[in-house]
Amino acid sequence: MKTLNYNNKTLHFISTAHVSKQSIDEVKSVIEEVHPDAVCIELDDNRAYALQNRDKQEDVDIKAIIKSKKVGSFVANLILSSYQKRIASELDTNPGDEMLQAIESAKDVGASVYYIDRDIQVTFQRIWRNLSFWKKINLAATLLAGLFTKEEVDGEEIENLKNSDLLYEAIKEMDESLPDVSLRLLHERNYYMSEKIKNTPGDTIVIVIGAAHTDGIIEALDESYSLYELQTVPEKKKFTIGGWIIPGTIIALLIALSLKNPNVGLQQFLVWMGLSSSLSAFGALLIGAHPFTILATFLSAPIGVLSPFLAVGFFAGLMEAYQRPPSYKDFDTLAHDATSPKMWFKNKVLRIVLVLLVTNLLSSLGTFIAGGSIIKNFFRF
Repeated sequence: MKTLNYNNKTLHFISTAHVSKQSIDEVKSVIEEVHPDAVCIELDDNRAYALQNRDKQEDVDIKAIIKSKKVGSFVANLILSSYQKRIASELDTNPGDEMLQAIESAKDVGASVYYIDRDIQVTFQRIWRNLSFWKKINLAATLLAGLFTKEEVDGEEIENLKNSDLLYEAIKEMDESLPDVSLRLLHERNYYMSEKIKNTPGDTIVIVIGAAHTDGIIEALDESYSLYELQTVPEKKKFTIGGWIIPGTIIALLIALSLKNPNVGLQQFLVWMGLSSSLSAFGALLIGAHPFTILATFLSAPIGVLSPFLAVGFFAGLMEAYQRPPSYKDFDTLAHDATSPKMWFKNKVLRIVLVLLVTNLLSSLGTFIAGGSIIKNFFRF
């Protein structure tokens, strides 16, 4: 625990590991000993509600997620929670138990509870929308690779991770390898939580946060940050290399080729449509999608060629969700099933995500293959 005085307030920082039994005991003992006026917790309102009601888990509306184009943040959240749950199961605990203990202990001593973290969806959107196309691909590959890592950890290693020197090196490495992600996943949240702490009423305040945030928040207390700016989600980029420029360039070359040789132009156009439709439908077939999903994928692929990383998967995922709506069991075992490649084909939620991702990818592959052929023929005639 770190204690400091700030603007006539006494701040007690409890640095936790989110899957640590020792952190749970420390949170309980400190709050009972200090009897604070307020307890600040590294949660947002939605996560706090979900954590306190995890035994009453409600089905997620997967169709609404697809329609609102939030599949990316849904998958990222799933991967992070799956990783935490896997470690927690090895240590015979539950992720977030120290946060629940903080809420319970605060109520026991009559302290007010404040959730000081930024909404996780805002964080994911700020990360995703500030990344270039290729950085998005790199991040997605890194997350998926980590999902299936089977490295085991023990309680001692978890506690060692709270060591300031180890954390400093880990944060430094993240700053160097993924600076855009590190800024918004770690540092921006430090700024946000520091402002929330400043605005918390009371003379004695206990702050329960992940160990990686402690030093950053303490440093940020001496600066001033705009909560409004930190909560603002950047507008979607209207033009991206992957989504519009490449298909647009191919269309321009196809038109030019048609002016030179109409028969070849028409042939290349049909090859493009056929490749995108066939490859994306083949992907849906390999995953074991519903027959109507395969048909919808084949028919919608030509519509999606102008936005190959979105439209085909949108129709395919939505059709699969309608034909095979997930059950409560699918959501209940979601985080556990996500760690097993085999279960991605059996869990209905994961299969919908897989359908969406694979059909998008293979439709895009068809566009790139056809694009190469169009370019080759353009310079031939």
